[in-house]
Amino acid sequence: MTFGLTRIFSGRTIDPGRGRDVILTGVPRSGTTLACRLLSEYPDVIALNEPLARDLFPDRSTALRNIADSFDRFRTTLRKQGVALARVGEEGRPVDNAYSETSGQRERVIERREIKFDKELSPDFTLIMKHCAEFTLVLPELIERYPTYAIIRNPLASLNSWASVDIPASRGRVAKSGKLQPELHARLESLPDLLDKQLHILDWYFTQFALLPTDRIIRYETVMETGGQALDPIAGTTMKDSAPLSSRNTSSLYDRELALRLGEALLRSQGAYCAFYSHAEVEALMDHMTRAQP
Repeated sequence: MTFGLTRIFSGRTIDPGRGRDVILTGVPRSGTTLACRLLSEYPDVIALNEPLARDLFPDRSTALRNIADSFDRFRTTLRKQGVALARVGEEGRPVDNAYSETSGQRERVIERREIKFDKELSPDFTLIMKHCAEFTLVLPELIERYPTYAIIRNPLASLNSWASVDIPASRGRVAKSGKLQPELHARLESLPDLLDKQLHILDWYFTQFALLPTDRIIRYETVMETGGQALDPIAGTTMKDSAPLSSRNTSSLYDRELALRLGEALLRSQGAYCAFYSHAEVEALMDHMTRAQP
């Protein structure tokens, strides 16, 4: 399959298609960008990484309407021209990581643009859209309307990754929470310490994901271990060959001393993430990272 840039078809048709429309969300920096790349390699499946502009989420009801309209519109443009919007790399191709593999403050290497998928699609192909914060903010309503999946990651690895990039969670914020969930926004604003904010954000994400059936919550670690085949339920089909994948939970880009402090804070906490990752799993990752320190 090849990818390229093109001009997107504007407008909608009456019949947008009859395939599965799937919602994908997850903890920020949990491998959802990689998941979109892998899912688009399944036959008759397209996964769009953050295709929707933030101004499409001014309030809950409008956001839900815009999500439905976007599924219709992208299904039409993909069937007619093979094009849709997504955050992709400089060459117009899906990438494994939204940020550069450099030490220090890592730069974002993707942007939302028009992308062409040169693959054959049936009228009832599976279309997946992924957003982390925005979709999680309206997750209860989305669960009622669409097959919905979430990708999670060891909370220590998530916090380590947040520290290496510039995203809202790195600053103790959840994008669009002021509009879509004012109570969460106010609570985060009331917490004076950045780490307390981030622990609350983690707790909130995992609390939301607890609304999903357990078979619709997929661990990043399992995706790595299975070479991506753990994503089969999202695609609704089976990928015959696994991909060569390597976990980034102990990336050399993460600050080892910070990882120790973050791990100790997690071990003292009792957030909703404890129901998904035990203290023993956090401690094991913390130990692995500190032992790997040069």
